[in-house]
Amino acid sequence: MGLPPKTNEKNDGNLKPFQQLYRLKNTVAAEVQGKPVINNNLHITLAFIGAVNQQQKQQLIANVNRLIAPQAFSISCSGLHYWSRSKVVWLDCHAYHPVYQQPHQQPSAALQTLVSLLQQAVDHSTHCAGIPSASNQASASGYIPHITLCKKVTSRPHLSSLPQQLDFHFQHFGLYISETIKTAHGSDVQYRCLQQWALAAAHFNNGSY
Repeated sequence: MGLPPKTNEKNDGNLKPFQQLYRLKNTVAAEVQGKPVINNNLHITLAFIGAVNQQQKQQLIANVNRLIAPQAFSISCSGLHYWSRSKVVWLDCHAYHPVYQQPHQQPSAALQTLVSLLQQAVDHSTHCAGIPSASNQASASGYIPHITLCKKVTSRPHLSSLPQQLDFHFQHFGLYISETIKTAHGSDVQYRCLQQWALAAAHFNNGSY
């Protein structure tokens, strides 16, 4: 389950940050000599499901359909980070209030609510089949919302804050499947959306992010 790389192609206000994200990703990948994530694969993971059969997939979709639509939200990205174990460079995601245009060094409450609801839906779908839940493992270690920019970075790069923060507003989330595709250089992975859900309209106030 993840936030889509493009929520609305016709929304010029949200498309510009994605174009900036693409340029940033390519610049960072060149500097750290890593493999850039293809544009359409850029995403924020909400809950990792793993391998499921058709019945479990339909059960998961049914569980999400029963959820009260969580609130749409905005995030701000301002810092680059590196995970040595997975050898990836990633972009952090913090709460952002679009009315007051203020970033906050904490996760979005609306995003955390969405993640919690989806993890419960995933757990319910996989529990009966006896499949270990990856979402439980993620919860235990602490959920870190992020966008992976490049992979296969073999040495710790010198990273710094972005010259200008990137702000995004999300109105949808989706269920994605990872598929292997052939490329000119061998093979790669692409994400294909199986189902998409709309988030409820956000009502902003002084304490809601």
